[in-house]
Amino acid sequence: MSSRVIVFSNQKGGVGKTTLTRLVGIHVASTGRKTLLIDTDPQGNLTKSLMDSEEPGLYEALTGADYDIPEIIPNLFLLAGGIRLASLEKSLIGEMDAYTRMKELLAETLFDEFEYILIDSPPSLGVLTVNALTASRYLIAPMNPAIYSLQGTNDLLATVAKVKKNLNPSLSFLGVIVNSYDAHPVITRQIREEIESAFGEKVFRASLSRSVKVEEALAARRGLTAGESKVGDEIAAIGEELIERIEGTASVPSPSASLRTDGAEA
Repeated sequence: MSSRVIVFSNQKGGVGKTTLTRLVGIHVASTGRKTLLIDTDPQGNLTKSLMDSEEPGLYEALTGADYDIPEIIPNLFLLAGGIRLASLEKSLIGEMDAYTRMKELLAETLFDEFEYILIDSPPSLGVLTVNALTASRYLIAPMNPAIYSLQGTNDLLATVAKVKKNLNPSLSFLGVIVNSYDAHPVITRQIREEIESAFGEKVFRASLSRSVKVEEALAARRGLTAGESKVGDEIAAIGEELIERIEGTASVPSPSASLRTDGAEA
């Protein structure tokens, strides 16, 4: 199994897990690293943001059926999620391998070819989220600079401690990424200071600003590229910091991050 399996998780919803998984994954793929995105959320928003048709994906993979891993753009692949995962989560409760099924899946030889595997997790602490934590080497916690934003993350870290103790001693907290950041309101700056005070160097230097360009990129099924906008520069910086934290070095992305998932020029 690839040692670069990263789960984006936070029990608090609306913090940008799917957005960051998607945009950071596109950036990492643009550097020439073969990257797999895994959608573990029954809502399937990551999947919907990248493709129209519902391919046989994670549900089939976790239940022993045939599944597909389509290439979305060069070096970026997807193991799709969807509503069927909700029934799977219920059926797994009480099974001996309820919390390790995804780890066993990623141990298959097929997944060794991916240099990075990024997992988008549901906004709740259910069987699928624990599966994602158990299968991962690193955890990234996206956070919004909003009141009570620390509360859900504290719950998450308590869960991580339990997962490390009982299921996955290799799980490491890679850091916090601040999403939807607007430096103008005083309260927002104060909350970011609270986050930095709580997590120190675990907070990524780069953050993602609140911008309509993020939604525009989502609607157009494309990434955000350095040089095209402020948020494009921010995503590139976040992606490079992630690579640096894991590999100890950053890289220069190729222009492929600016491609739509249908291959058309952005």
